[in-house]
Amino acid sequence: MHRAAKHVDERNYNREAQELVKNLSDDQKYEMYDIIIKQQQKAQSETREQELSAVKSIIEKDNTLDKNRLRSISRGYKSSMAHEAGLGDLKANNNPKRKKS
Repeated sequence: MHRAAKHVDERNYNREAQELVKNLSDDQKYEMYDIIIKQQQKAQSETREQELSAVKSIIEKDNTLDKNRLRSISRGYKSSMAHEAGLGDLKANNNPKRKKS
């Protein structure tokens, strides 16, 4: 009978995440949050997933950051349809109102 050694992970991911995020500017935190969202969509090891989740939760708990901006990063930016809505042909809007007879 062989006993397999089990790896016990005793890392404190939240403390490591706090140390990582502590000295970043707000813009850098937004960039890191965007990177984390993109990385979480990919397949990775369980340890990597825990690291990403810890950093994400620390950034989300930061009261100095705009929650709406974080939400828009996590949900994705506006669709191309919403982006192009205001860029259409403005000539149609410039016609004066004509009196109906």
